[in-house]
Amino acid sequence: MKLTEKYRNKIHHKELIATFDDILILPGFTDFEPSDINISIKLGKYNFNLPIMSSAMDTVTEDEMAIKMALYGGLGVLHRNCSYERQLEIVRIVKRARSFVIDDEHIATIKPNEPLARAKLMMENYNISGLVVVNEEQRVCGIFTKRDIPFMESDLKNGSIKDYMTKEVISIKPGVSREEALDTLFKHRIEKLPIIDDKGILQGLITKKDLTPEFPFASKDEDGHLLCAIGLSPKFPESSHGQNMLKELEKYVDIFFIDVADFYKKADIEGTKKLMKFLDSDFVLGNIGTYQAAEHLMTKSDFPEEKFIGIKVGMGSGSICTTSTQTGVGAPTLFATAQVADAILDYNPNIGLIADGGFKNPGDLPKAFATGADMIMSGHLFAGATESPGFIDTVQGRKVKVYRGMGSKNAREIGFISDRYIESSKMITEGVSDYVPYVGDLSGVLATLKEGLTNGMIYAGAKSIYEMKNASIGIVSVVGTRETQPHDLLGKY
Repeated sequence: MKLTEKYRNKIHHKELIATFDDILILPGFTDFEPSDINISIKLGKYNFNLPIMSSAMDTVTEDEMAIKMALYGGLGVLHRNCSYERQLEIVRIVKRARSFVIDDEHIATIKPNEPLARAKLMMENYNISGLVVVNEEQRVCGIFTKRDIPFMESDLKNGSIKDYMTKEVISIKPGVSREEALDTLFKHRIEKLPIIDDKGILQGLITKKDLTPEFPFASKDEDGHLLCAIGLSPKFPESSHGQNMLKELEKYVDIFFIDVADFYKKADIEGTKKLMKFLDSDFVLGNIGTYQAAEHLMTKSDFPEEKFIGIKVGMGSGSICTTSTQTGVGAPTLFATAQVADAILDYNPNIGLIADGGFKNPGDLPKAFATGADMIMSGHLFAGATESPGFIDTVQGRKVKVYRGMGSKNAREIGFISDRYIESSKMITEGVSDYVPYVGDLSGVLATLKEGLTNGMIYAGAKSIYEMKNASIGIVSVVGTRETQPHDLLGKY
């Protein structure tokens, strides 16, 4: 075997693997007002008014987090540590949420002869307040809402929808404007307005909640539905059931995120090529950590260019990730971001870059953008939010929520992510499970992150994410790091 380089050179002549605490952005000249700052960004054909994503982790992103992230202008990437059936259930909830017109494919319907208990279960599972009642020909014959559920348990157990639904349905024709819909809802004091064609067949649904312009900067698709993204294994399913379920998922998913710790592997690349050929949705590939890996993906892998919209970078930086400790291999997020950003500039500037993991403070976000990121992704920043899955617990008087790495023993035992990490007969784990402080609603978390980002941009003299990429940075010494933090104090008063 011929050595590619001398062993001494492997240590003594290598670049610094720097990450967030190793650098500071240098102040720049600011010739604009804070109101001039624009943090919107484009990823493929999608516009985001908040360049932030929540991670595809089972203690971070399910439907509630994904909906809120999209409403605030970012993106929540749904995890894949569950069955295809559960994934389909979740993406339907996300796509159904907050749309001006819910099209017929996304409407929750029920037949008039079905039991009341089924209607109650559907509304609980989909987190909705009502169902459209249709016959076998999809003709509307009623509306059933939570207010129609009887109080008596015996009635709920034995009754059917037709006995309790509202039979006289106020409806509207296709092509309605927002103003017409609002007028009709207000006039009749109703909250749900089915769209019905001349034959009485259901074409869509408008709800009062979805007409309220609470979230003008939401991330939406061309039809006005919230954007939906989900993690995906790079392995092409061999069973017809798996393939059929992927096709069903595709009806609701805008972006598939190939979700493995290290994507720079032949098997993962080949499997992803099959997936991209099979599905028409867009793809973000990851994770990788070097210039060479990005170069390979863009020049030697033959991915369809129109579907390949992003690369996710960072290996071993997450607060609950132990990949680097257990394997001795890693690429900290900031280092990986700079490496891959240069490759993207050299080979395909149309590809977006997502810096994934390692974020602890709001000030880390400007650093990621200064080293080439288009968007950032985090699990740690959002795991303690109200909208993350799981219950709020109390430990030693503090409110907490469970947060676990997808390489942890607990996450792996569920059984759907064995291919996310290198399989080991000794079951070496690449993540831990622990508690994080409960931090309240997502809106407050995002407001803090946004303020840290925009203030950093003001100091750097950058009024857009694109200008932030030109910000100058410097390496900080150990003493310098201490000096930039609170110091020489006696203690709390």
